[in-house]
Amino acid sequence: MGDAVIHVGLVFDFVGQSILQGSPIGEQGVAPWANDPANQPETSDLDKWFETVAEDLAEAIWSHQANDKVWTSSKQTNTAQFWMRRMTQEAEMHRWDIEAAYGDSQPINPELAVDGIDEFYDFFVAERLPEAFAGDGSVHLHATDAEGEWMITRNDAGVVVEKKHGKGDVAARGPASDLLLFVWNRQSHSALETFGNTELLEDHQRFLQI
Repeated sequence: MGDAVIHVGLVFDFVGQSILQGSPIGEQGVAPWANDPANQPETSDLDKWFETVAEDLAEAIWSHQANDKVWTSSKQTNTAQFWMRRMTQEAEMHRWDIEAAYGDSQPINPELAVDGIDEFYDFFVAERLPEAFAGDGSVHLHATDAEGEWMITRNDAGVVVEKKHGKGDVAARGPASDLLLFVWNRQSHSALETFGNTELLEDHQRFLQI
């Protein structure tokens, strides 16, 4: 739990400072100071430290309009809306992690989970792992408690992801929260209702790891 709080707090700190100074602090979006043990917070006072960096981040992001241009770690977008989404998803996923560490994790809001799945494919897969899932076969994901369907079709160059209904070589359906936890490797496809070649779902989790 402490490791998760420190991780999220350092991410918040890095993003907030990067936005305020208008450029990345280090190469590839990694702040050198964040990896320096001297800059790690005191574990005995995590609550006050986290509250401070969270408030600073909120001020840095929400002092902007969604379409204001700011520094981002994305190759495709440079607006404040990117961080509004990314930091919301970051906080929610690690909220689940911390609760899971105590055996009492609550589901992620369905609409927020659908947006998180969109972000996973639109940003992380498209920009960071574009060729990782290259190959043959198709995967269909279907949320049962919110409007969300995804067709992930593999090819020699990577994948094509379309938000639509379709018939894949394997289909997985369930609550949007469970689908998001699946794509983020928090739980296996066994938590979902599946049809077809589940080896593709195992490959998905093996190759698409952030």
